[in-house]
Amino acid sequence: MKKTPLLLLFLAILTLYTSCSNTLGKLERSNDYEELYNGAIAYYERGKYEKAKILFERIYPFYRGSEQAEKIRYYWAYCEYYQGFYQLSAYQFKEFYQTFGRSQMAEEAQYMEAYSLFLDSPDPDLDQASSEQAVIAMQNFLNRYPASQYYQRANEIIDELQVRFETKAYSTAKLYYRLTTGLSYKTYLEAALVTFEAFKDDYPDSKYNEELLYLSVETSYKLADNSIPDKKKERFDKTIDLYKEFTEKYPASEYMNKAEDYYQQTVKELNKLKID
Repeated sequence: MKKTPLLLLFLAILTLYTSCSNTLGKLERSNDYEELYNGAIAYYERGKYEKAKILFERIYPFYRGSEQAEKIRYYWAYCEYYQGFYQLSAYQFKEFYQTFGRSQMAEEAQYMEAYSLFLDSPDPDLDQASSEQAVIAMQNFLNRYPASQYYQRANEIIDELQVRFETKAYSTAKLYYRLTTGLSYKTYLEAALVTFEAFKDDYPDSKYNEELLYLSVETSYKLADNSIPDKKKERFDKTIDLYKEFTEKYPASEYMNKAEDYYQQTVKELNKLKID
């Protein structure tokens, strides 16, 4: 029976895969470190990063302190990077430039550490701890290599991460605001105001400050209105202050009518307190 082309292709792929597996197995059993080194380099240059990494990891202790060690560690870091293991690649690049600080590739390695952390950083709606690590690493890189060829890209990455931090902080502020409209809203009124104030201090030029300052007026009014008598006047006065700040900064705001309503209600409540 004549074999079909599809079957022949399958057998060819199977043969090639088996051959590669056998080659790696043979190398792993070998005690010839020159053969292992050359095999690792060959795998790397062919894009077989997983196989190359296995061999680099095995032979590095043998070559430690030698001329080959620098190349092994450098390629090893890129094996992690090209496989998408960015935390591991960041670690390996850091190990490289700390071990081979005088290497011509030390600058690149320190940049790649920070860049790997950047690639590992999450979307703005998730925890930004790794993004903060990326900013610190990238800033350390810029401090050490202010004339680097990577200087512009490094600054662009820092700016991009700062936008993520700003977006995350805005999302957190809005979350606290949403909680003030729920069943247990009284619990979150003060927390929301603190969050709004912190955002304004951290991001004074943010496009979100107009909205959040209006929400400060609204939330401050709700807090005062739900306070015990001894705290009402102080908190309504705070609402007035926030309203004045809002009108001075954003006189043409789309939220002005709503802010004006809260201001008028606040004035009425303060007048009631004077009568009482």
